[in-house]
Amino acid sequence: MSPGPRAPERLLELARSADVVLVGRDEAETLWATTTVDEIRGLLPDVAQLVVKDAEFGATGFEADARSHVASPQVEVIEPVGAGDAFAAGDLSGLLSGRSMVPRLCSGHLCAAMTLRCTGDTAPASGS
Repeated sequence: MSPGPRAPERLLELARSADVVLVGRDEAETLWATTTVDEIRGLLPDVAQLVVKDAEFGATGFEADARSHVASPQVEVIEPVGAGDAFAAGDLSGLLSGRSMVPRLCSGHLCAAMTLRCTGDTAPASGS
């Protein structure tokens, strides 16, 4: 389903006014016709904490002028439901704990990987 005619503009306006933005590269492509992480950063240059998730390829985070990339771990996918939310939870938990970008991205990937390896949209807290 495609977004309504004004949705892309409104979402871009909201994202530009946010302090923290997590967006999928594919979502940004659908909404804003961007194809690269750099194009997304170009649209959101003033967002203090920008994370662009790119599925199995990894996630790129921007803080001020710094850019960090962490590749996605290889995971046997049982069910993909909830992995994006799990990634966001791991990353935001790290942000609230005062971690720098690379450990936050790693935490996001770990949470997503645990969710991908189980049925349902949440993984057991122990990771088993």
